Amino acid sequence: MLFPVWAQEDSPKSGKPIQATLLAEITSLGQRVTGIVLEYEDNVLASSDLRYSYQVFTQLEEKEKHPRSIIRAYVNDLPEKAEQAKSGKFVILELDDREANAALYSLQADNQQPMKFQAKDQTGKIVEIEKVQGIKVPQYYGEKLVYQIDQTGYIKLSNGKTLERNSVSLNTEKDHIKTLFIDDFSEQVVMFNENNSLKYRFYRPDLRGNKKYPLTIFLHGSGQVGTDNLAHLVSNKGAISTLQYEEGFVLAPQYSTVFDPFDDKTKGQQGGIHWQTQNRANLVLKMIDDVVQHNSAIDKDRIYLVGLSRGAEGVLNLLLKRPHFFAGALLASGREAYTTEWIDGNANKENLASIKNVPMWFFHSKEDRISPVKGSRINYEILHHQLHAPYVRYTEFSTEKAGDNGIINHNPHNTWDVVFNSPEVMRWLLQQRRAMHENEN
Repeated sequence: MLFPVWAQEDSPKSGKPIQATLLAEITSLGQRVTGIVLEYEDNVLASSDLRYSYQVFTQLEEKEKHPRSIIRAYVNDLPEKAEQAKSGKFVILELDDREANAALYSLQADNQQPMKFQAKDQTGKIVEIEKVQGIKVPQYYGEKLVYQIDQTGYIKLSNGKTLERNSVSLNTEKDHIKTLFIDDFSEQVVMFNENNSLKYRFYRPDLRGNKKYPLTIFLHGSGQVGTDNLAHLVSNKGAISTLQYEEGFVLAPQYSTVFDPFDDKTKGQQGGIHWQTQNRANLVLKMIDDVVQHNSAIDKDRIYLVGLSRGAEGVLNLLLKRPHFFAGALLASGREAYTTEWIDGNANKENLASIKNVPMWFFHSKEDRISPVKGSRINYEILHHQLHAPYVRYTEFSTEKAGDNGIINHNPHNTWDVVFNSPEVMRWLLQQRRAMHENEN
């Protein structure tokens, strides 16, 4: 006699512990948690929209909990974000990176005492001025910041199991976070001797066969001066600007003091500040030469310079030292060429002629009060109108509030918010080849 076999009634059960990882990215606002990976014991059967099945909260120093906004929630076959959901055991929660509690650190203001510099007054006389060259040092929350991820709905697995509602918590110590690109930058140092050195970060792509890759050198601004070999990586997208569009090598140096003790005007040397000094320029060039020499996969016709603020000033300095070496450059909110400390007015047709055939693109907001727009205007005027430089470009912005032109930060100085988020700009740079203009130089 045959008896009917009834389907077993579904009964939610507790499963194996969920493994959680925080996904971070470098945004215009700095390094931020932009997603969470939840790893389940088996493939998740659910749909491509799981937003109603999860809630995320942050808690700093055991104080009030604050929600994070989930903008996408889906299944993937790898522990990373994807354009489209795929069958797998990973649930990806994408979070709004604009939220204040997306940050992984606070910024500690440092170097706030006025320093003395040389400048020109309105009559052209060299005078002494005082200015603050403040820096912002990331202070990571680490174990003090906790993420709580609540699975508020049942989750069906492909093996038939229905998982009970669940919750998992983890802090923001480094081992719990994967930061796109940044995790793969190694810490390095270049030196002329034990005391005269420059720290830098180096990104080496996964090499494939005999393929050649571009090399990008990123020079930071005055706000990232320091010794941590980190602030210049996480403060903006400069170091990863080209990596967003093409795999390649990247060098990102960081100097530690405003003045260079190895280029001291009081000792009869040229002097200068930030990237202005010849010693620092030579350290950067040594860094580049060493890396190119030991990495045959670098395409020597595709070596690019990217600089913001004082870093843009440094880019011009490097171009002038090696006018036939670089394929192209981006210069955001920089200063007039040949400026020393705050002494400007030195650029002219004769001393810029050597770089007239180098592809470069200047950017500036006319409201910039940190680095006045006249510097970029003068550089462009000489190169474009006097030297008829065929490959120089200049874009000027009107910036009154955050959001204008895509400048995320409430500061007209931050034109790099636009530059590093612009596919048009970055692809223009990556299209440049040194060989294209060699015969013209």
